[in-house]
This record gives sequence, structure tokens and C-alpha cells, in this order.
Amino acid sequence: MELYREFIHKLSTKLNKNWPLFIALSIFWITIILLSVISLKMNHGHFVYGLDDAYIHMSIAKNFAIHGVWGVTEYGFTSSSSSLLWTLIISVIYYLTGVNNLIPFIVNIILGSLTICIVYYILKSLKIRPIYTLIVLLGIIFFAPIPYLIFIGMEHILQIILVTSYLYLSVQILTNSNSKPLNDYLLLLLTVPLALVRYESLFLIVIVAFLFILKRRFKYAFLIVGFAVLPLAIYGLISVLNGWSFLPNSLIIKSSIIKSSINTISNTAPDLTKSYSNYIPKTITSLITYSMAIISAILFLTLATFRFKKSKTIWEVPTLWLVITGTLMFIQLIFVNNDWMLRYTAYLVVLGLIAITLGVSDYIPEKLYFKFNKKSMTKYLGIILLLILLLSPFAIKMYDLAITPQATNNIYEQQYQMALFLKEYYPNESVAANDIGLINYDTNIKCLDLVGLSSNDIAQAHENDTFDASEVYKLANQHDVKIAIIYDEWWTGDVPSSWIKVGEWTTPHNVILGGSTVSFYATSPQYENELIQNLKSFSPKLPEDIEQNGLYTNS
Repeated sequence: MELYREFIHKLSTKLNKNWPLFIALSIFWITIILLSVISLKMNHGHFVYGLDDAYIHMSIAKNFAIHGVWGVTEYGFTSSSSSLLWTLIISVIYYLTGVNNLIPFIVNIILGSLTICIVYYILKSLKIRPIYTLIVLLGIIFFAPIPYLIFIGMEHILQIILVTSYLYLSVQILTNSNSKPLNDYLLLLLTVPLALVRYESLFLIVIVAFLFILKRRFKYAFLIVGFAVLPLAIYGLISVLNGWSFLPNSLIIKSSIIKSSINTISNTAPDLTKSYSNYIPKTITSLITYSMAIISAILFLTLATFRFKKSKTIWEVPTLWLVITGTLMFIQLIFVNNDWMLRYTAYLVVLGLIAITLGVSDYIPEKLYFKFNKKSMTKYLGIILLLILLLSPFAIKMYDLAITPQATNNIYEQQYQMALFLKEYYPNESVAANDIGLINYDTNIKCLDLVGLSSNDIAQAHENDTFDASEVYKLANQHDVKIAIIYDEWWTGDVPSSWIKVGEWTTPHNVILGGSTVSFYATSPQYENELIQNLKSFSPKLPEDIEQNGLYTNS
């Protein structure tokens, strides 16, 4: 009994001291449970990720764990992953435990919890008051938003942990002349996984290296860059030796600035602007959110300027954090990806929320109360307006959280059904497609990827500007493709005239798919009747709200 009382006392003490952390974790876990229940109900008990791209990583991880092949299919090497570390981690777990669809989900829940703990530690070490710490933690949960990142099953939470830890450790070293040598070694070691988690992490590494140059630590800055570049160079060499480009095709496709640079110095990097044009944000909403994020970056740098004028030095934690975060936002949004609503900016939300807290920490009251006089009210009103401007781009990203269950349902009703169809009727056959994740993870098809992520000959056709209907026809014949499952709007004028459209599946309430309607083509008249019969046979198994059209519905 005495031991029990002592345990309860210690637990109560920890809860009292760390109440913001426990409240945030509780809300986080409750949110995950609620989203899981809603998603499973919408998907008839099937667990499905809210993005097909997750299954690309899972396909490579599965094939590497089982067959020793780093590829989307088991039939050969493909340089299709821009997060080498995430794919490798999932592969190692698959090797140890067996392939399981839930592994990325479970790993991301653990990482999400760890993210909250790390940010809590950072804010506590910087003496941010508990109530404001809780606000920041809730902001990270709902603005990043972490639950959405868990349900898309990708590397972005791991990136958040590595980026946040790296920036915190860097700032501590740069602003503390008496920093322990151990911190220097830890920063170097952390550079390797940071570079491997996503290639754009190199921007942060270069910024930090530049700051060490300003501190006249030239050797250490060189070591930082070397530790970042070496593992990527090794992978690039392996890729080239396998007949692929130095950079992953996914990176070349999605990063226009890198694509332009690579095409300048090499003829091997595919230029897929044409096929990727559907991803370039053209909506007013994207333009507005992009503009708001740029305004936030400017405000971060403005806050840093005010702090510099006050402290007369850049080498203090809040100022340095604001400068680095604002610079990263400019680089990400202007040079890497110009749609703030996409998942690639999640790490900036976390860095930005911490930056805002540090930037205004000297101006917010110790306790949440207001003195009702003209001077104080004017001051508080100014702070509130500034916070609204700073937080508005982050709050907009709550949209991702709102669509999470529907996103999983979209994937369930389209890619998941495509995989079931191919697994039943076309096992081990050659299939052309533009969404290659789930259909490769769940089957053993031979895939001709019309985007070029996992098919280098297609990528070369895009690069050489020879990608057209005749080239698609030739490559499909070379790969013995029997059927194609594609979005028609992606390939206007590039579908061979000899291909026969047999059917269409239209998914309602689309929030995440590249196209609401996916079309089924027989690549030759000899495959037409077989495809008609297979689609007709599979038709009753589709979810009821899928709209079906085409030849197979008329026969």
C-alpha cells in the first residue's frame, strides 16, 4: 500500500509539473482514435492510407525486405523515393516483423507523440510559460496537422522531429560560446539522417553551415556539409550504376528548380513538366494561402529585426530561430513548392509556431488578463492583430485534418479497388498506370509508370520531348502491357488511338485523388473482351457509390 501511495504521489507531481504535455498528448491520442473510427466505418472496416504515395514507399520497403530489390516492383531497381531514410526504416521493420499494412501508421503515431514531447522540452528549456506552451502544442497537433500526417503514412513527422531537433541544437551551439563539445558531435551525427529524410532538408543544413562560417568555424561548417552530402552521393552513385539519374525521379519531377539545374548539367535527368503540370496549383485558394505564407515569412524576419535592434546581436535564440525559419519559408515556397496547403510544408508549421512564440514572448503578459486602459488595450490589440497575421496560414492547414477520413475513403474507393481488381484478374501481368502505389504494394504486376517515377524509359521520353501517343504505344508493346488504368485528363492527346476504352469508375466527393474518374483501356483488340468480362465480373464488388460507365456496363 505504501508503494502504491508513493507511486501515485510521484505521478501526481509529474502531472502537476508537466500538465501542458499530458493535456496535449491526451488530445492528440483522442483525435487519432476518433479519426480511426470514422475512417474504418467509411471504408467498411479496411484500414487505408489517405494518399497513394505512401504505398510507393511501402512497395519499395516490401521488395527490399523480401527480395533485396530497391524498387517499386520486385523486378528491378527504381529510384522512386525522395525519402531514403523513411523507406529504409519501414523496410527494416518489414524484415524483422513481416510486411504489415499498419507499420507506417504505428510508427507515425509514436513519432507524433515524440514530436509533442520534443517541442514541449524545447519550449520548457527556453522558459516559455506553461499556458503558452500548451497553445503551441495544440497548434502543432491541429495546424501541421500531425493526425493528418499520420493517416497519409509518409515521412513528414520524422522530418519534423529531425528538423526541429537540428535547428534547436544548432541554435544552442551558435548562441552559446561555452557549448559542450558533445553537442558538436551530436549535430554532425544528426546531419546524416536529416539529409536522408528529405532532400530539401539540405537547405537548413546549408543555412546552418553558413552561420558557422559567420562564427569563423570554417572546418566545422565544411564537416556539416560533408556529412550531409556523402550519404546522398553514395545513393546517387548506386542509382547511376543501375542506369538511373543521380537524384530520385520523384525529386526531379516535383522540384522545378532542381529539375532546371540538373537539366543544365546533365542529359540524364528527366524533365517531366508536361506530365506533372496537373499538380501545379492554379486555384485562387492556393494563390491566397501561398501569399499569406510569404507574408508570414516577411513578418518573421521583421520580428527578428526588432529583436536585433533591441539586443544588438543576432546570436540569441529567438532572433536566430526567426531568421532561419523565415529564410526556410522563402526557400520552400519560392524555389521548392509553391502550394502552402501541401504536406511538404508541415515542418515549417512547427518551426513557425515556435518562432512566433519566441518572437512575441517579450510582449505577451505573464498571465492571461487585460488591464482595461487605453494604452494597454492598444498594445494588446496590436499583438492580437500581429498574431492573427502570423497564425492565419497555419490555421488554414486545419483543412487537411478535416478531410482526413474522406481522403482515406477516396483511396479506398479508387486505388484500393484497382489493386483488388488487378490482384484477382491480372496477377503478374504488365499494366500501364499513373498512380502506382497501392497497385504495386498489393500485387505482383509489372508496372509501366506513365509519369516516370518507376519507369526510366518513360522518364527519358519525357526528357527528350518524345512522349506522345506513338511513344506510349511503342513502350507499352515493349513491356507487353495488356491494360492501362489512367486519368484521361492527365494524358490528353497521348493515349494511343489503338487503345480501347472499356470502362470508367468515378469516385464521388474527391478531395485527394489526381482525378475523380479512372479509365480502363485494353491496349489491343485481343485483350478487349477479356477486360470487359473482368470488369463486369468485378462490378458487384465495388462500393455502391462508385459510378460505372463504359462498354462493360452496356454488354
